[in-house]
Amino acid sequence: MIFCSRLACNASVPTTQKPLAIYIHWPFCVSKCPYCDFNSHVREQIDPQSWSQAYYTDLRNQSQFATNHQVQSIFFGGGTPSLMPPSIIEEVVTHIHKIWPVASTVEITMEANPHSSEINKFQSFQAAGINRISLGIQSLIPETLKFLGRAHSKQEALKAIEMAQKIFETHSLDFIYAHPKHTPEEWQKELKELLSFQPPHLSLYQLTIEPQTPFQSYERLGKFKMPGSLASEKFFDETIDTLKSTGYEQYEVSNFSKPNKACQHNMAYWRSEDYLGIGPGAHGRYTKNNFKVATRAHRSPEKWLELIKSKGCALTHQDQLTREELLEEMLLMGLRLTSGISTAKLNQVIACDFWEYVGPPKKTHLYSEGLLEKTDGFLKTTALGLKKLNTVLSYLLIR
Repeated sequence: MIFCSRLACNASVPTTQKPLAIYIHWPFCVSKCPYCDFNSHVREQIDPQSWSQAYYTDLRNQSQFATNHQVQSIFFGGGTPSLMPPSIIEEVVTHIHKIWPVASTVEITMEANPHSSEINKFQSFQAAGINRISLGIQSLIPETLKFLGRAHSKQEALKAIEMAQKIFETHSLDFIYAHPKHTPEEWQKELKELLSFQPPHLSLYQLTIEPQTPFQSYERLGKFKMPGSLASEKFFDETIDTLKSTGYEQYEVSNFSKPNKACQHNMAYWRSEDYLGIGPGAHGRYTKNNFKVATRAHRSPEKWLELIKSKGCALTHQDQLTREELLEEMLLMGLRLTSGISTAKLNQVIACDFWEYVGPPKKTHLYSEGLLEKTDGFLKTTALGLKKLNTVLSYLLIR
């Protein structure tokens, strides 16, 4: 079912505005990495003008969901958005400025691969409005890059970091660790090299085997073996120790930053703020009558484009979340943050005391096991609780 409306907003702007994040999905890649389960596709040809116009139509249609907002962040994700013509990025950013008020401090991020063909466009991306670039480095070990199916070399990765430092206001580096045959000693060597660049932000993810990916098949066939739980914990602990000792704050399970350099766009997700998902397969959340509404667009790029052209909208889901669903989502997202979640917000969602709702014995157990911190006004994990976050969440969510 497609949920469409021709309503387009931008009437007068009230004085009190809620923060809004906007995600733009570019679904195309040069090739599909064997570990990736994102909505990404390989296509030989696309029509840039059609995509630019479709993004504008989608933005205008979804603007009805955010009529009292100021845009705090824009995020071009994918896929590989650094394959986009810079002209599309500039047009999308311009459209957003025409539809909503935009904060003077707006964070505009683009994900990029460090391939030389994309590095050469960095200056054009910056001119188009990008002020933060997130580089998918993934590894500085040539054999690992090959294992992960990455198309760039170590030399290109280092060059991309150097160019990002020169061109953009700020940047982030993505790495994958704790993969087959990876040792803590190798990882510490990689960390030392990447930290020599003093990046403002790091996203460091342990490799996970996602369903229906080539890596899942390879693992089942015995082509490789993932590190065990004890080895994964050792990787995790040593990563945190190294980052903290060099001036980084762990503000989320897998994200580290220098002071005031946390990713504002992702913070909107983790804090359960309003965000719009633009493009094929994109998800969104907006507030209506004090309830959250979850949206999702058609995943197929061609079908999404067809629906946008014919109906002005390609949403396949537009569901009001129940209190229980929203509470679960807030816990799943918010407890990833080292700052935790406001218990007042949780109480508001369920219209009663959070611990009375969950059950006082669970509170006693989680505190006694050292998994939650005793803080006023916030539900917050300890360092041990963050490491065992799945255990904490499972315990809280079982009714």
